[in-house]
Amino acid sequence: MTLGDRIYLTWSYGRIQLIVGAVYNIVCAQLLTGGFSYSFLVDAFIIKTAVYAVTYYLVRQFRGRDAIFFYINLGLSSRKLRLSVLLVDFLALAVLLTTVTLIYG
Repeated sequence: MTLGDRIYLTWSYGRIQLIVGAVYNIVCAQLLTGGFSYSFLVDAFIIKTAVYAVTYYLVRQFRGRDAIFFYINLGLSSRKLRLSVLLVDFLALAVLLTTVTLIYG
């Protein structure tokens, strides 16, 4: 399995979580450019954890019970898929807030 295949499967597994995370990241960047505060950076990551947990819970409740077997049959565990979605989401927030901090801070 190539890297492109893994990226595509991660996207197809966590599409809703990544879209909600991207919207949250953009809102945080907009709020940070409006008035810069270092305490906002910490608050953004704490609230991001809560938003991710709620989104994950809702996706898990409304996703079909047998949907994960598609990924398991491809040799990917649900734990690795969740971790990759989580890492991509938080890394995107960290890069975006770091960029805004360097520009406006």
